[in-house]
Amino acid sequence: MPPAYSLLPALLLLFSNVWLHAAEITGEVVNPTKQFGKDMNYRLAGDATFGWMTGAQGGAIDLNGHALIVETGGGNRTIFSGAFSGVGSVEWRGGRVPQVAPSILAGTAPNTFKGRFTLVNGVLDLDKSAGVDAIPGDFIIGAKGDAMAKLNRAHQINDAAHVTLGGTGVSSLDLHGHDEKFASLTLATHGVISMGETPATLLIGDSSGCPWNLTKTLTIRGFKPGRDKVIFGKDAKGLSAPQLARVGFASPTGLPEGLYTAQIGADGQLAPGTVVKAAQPPFDVSAEAVAARKRLYDVPGLVALAAADSPLRDGMTVAFFGDSITWQNGFVGLIDKALKTSDGAKGRSVKLVNRGINGGGVLQIRDGSTNSAYPGSSAQKSFATVIAAEKADVAVVFIGINDVWWRKTEPEVFEKALHELHTAAKAVRTRLVLATLTVRGELPDGKNSDDAKIEQFAELTRKVAAATRTTLVDLRRAYLAYLRNHNAELRVDGSLYFVPAGVLTYDGVHPTGRGNELLANLISDGIIRALRAP
Repeated sequence: MPPAYSLLPALLLLFSNVWLHAAEITGEVVNPTKQFGKDMNYRLAGDATFGWMTGAQGGAIDLNGHALIVETGGGNRTIFSGAFSGVGSVEWRGGRVPQVAPSILAGTAPNTFKGRFTLVNGVLDLDKSAGVDAIPGDFIIGAKGDAMAKLNRAHQINDAAHVTLGGTGVSSLDLHGHDEKFASLTLATHGVISMGETPATLLIGDSSGCPWNLTKTLTIRGFKPGRDKVIFGKDAKGLSAPQLARVGFASPTGLPEGLYTAQIGADGQLAPGTVVKAAQPPFDVSAEAVAARKRLYDVPGLVALAAADSPLRDGMTVAFFGDSITWQNGFVGLIDKALKTSDGAKGRSVKLVNRGINGGGVLQIRDGSTNSAYPGSSAQKSFATVIAAEKADVAVVFIGINDVWWRKTEPEVFEKALHELHTAAKAVRTRLVLATLTVRGELPDGKNSDDAKIEQFAELTRKVAAATRTTLVDLRRAYLAYLRNHNAELRVDGSLYFVPAGVLTYDGVHPTGRGNELLANLISDGIIRALRAP
């Protein structure tokens, strides 16, 4: 049913001119820009939702005693540059953190509504003119998943507002180098305050009486002693001793890298204290262990593959077989770009063939698929047919996650199929590169749901590569090494915190930009080793 709205000229005469052409709305308006225009003013006649196609809105909104939900559809760019007024509440539903297209509260007019603003999840940029309230009252950052409020200008939050870092994930306030002041801070989840690159001062009122979840921690990042200030209240009682024990400083400028406890001065100002050490970590976090793990993934394969002395010569063909990770053409595209733009590769024509199958497993690679192959949803012939037709010098096979995840391929079938791929490649003198499957979930402590099965299938790939003397790219081992070095945040209580996704993958499986770079470098190194093998 379409949302109800009406124009009430007689009643509107009672209000200021801004409401002379206001749309009265209730229910869901999926695309208010299309329905009313981008500068329409609104008055809520009941609880209402602006939908994921909202886009940019410049008009004023009178909450009129009701609740407004802004649904960005998982993080579509949504901008409000008008002003919220009246009495009511605003709930903003974003996407992930980081978010490709942050939402924005912009404009020169202050939001004046009386009520609570909740950022459920995702990233919200506060971008009103400096000193103009984007958040006029109490502010909850985080209700479900990770959430981040970022200041694009100074003093976006009303001085009398009570701020809560809440939700089920990590909730953050990023000052982005701007000053801010509010009445108190409540910590209900793991929280982060980021200072930014330029000096910033954060003044928070006495929060000693606020309820803090003392199983959670507050980490202050980017702190520059002597240049930044974080102050609670007016004296050393601005935080209670148990609260202060939950606050830490991550690698303050000018101090050795690490996490530090917090201490509070007589003026309520926080400062770094002593170094925090990990308590019973699930893996070795020593500097030596970190360096050893780095050697597993810090491989300059792209540069070497595109260099003048690369064994990848003019006229060669490399075929890439895999699932949706290959089909997305991320790491293959990076390899292609390096070969086309590097000075060392000038004058060299190399053909790269993407044969990724979206949703594919090892049997689809071996036997072909009637659809879902790159590009789009194309049909694909068997592995043996493709490499023969393409006259492939090298075939890269990176497969297994769907076999484990939902295809439920038996281990014996997986192993046998890999052997058959080797036999097919050997028959036409194509050099084979076998890459282990990587992850489904980025927890580096072995607690992702499929870790045991993934490790079993990775070991099968290693076994086949060793038995057939095939070049192996152990992506699984490299991924785990990277995640243990880059997805293990020390907290002030000595615990390590891991995110389930967002480091090398955006969803636990498919690579982020950083993930594609890692794949491109490691697989390029594998291609070089395969071509140089006797």
